[in-house]
Amino acid sequence: MNAHALKTSLDCNPWDEEIARNTQLFFEADRLDNLAYTIIGGQDGPDAVWERYRQAKKAADAKRTEAYQDWMRIRRAMQQSPHAS
Repeated sequence: MNAHALKTSLDCNPWDEEIARNTQLFFEADRLDNLAYTIIGGQDGPDAVWERYRQAKKAADAKRTEAYQDWMRIRRAMQQSPHAS
């Protein structure tokens, strides 16, 4: 295999795009989690603050669950792929 063919085969990893998309799901979960914690420092009344926090934290947790489930799907598919190492 010449250097060009090797570079082309390395550049075309079929999982790169899915892994990048999955990474974005985890980043979004982190962003939502951070948003939830900034709500606690808000100036609203205690009940309103905690309700806003609970809703934001629920969204973050749901996004993290989505990201984890997607990652497990990718891992299973990679293990079943003929390209798996």
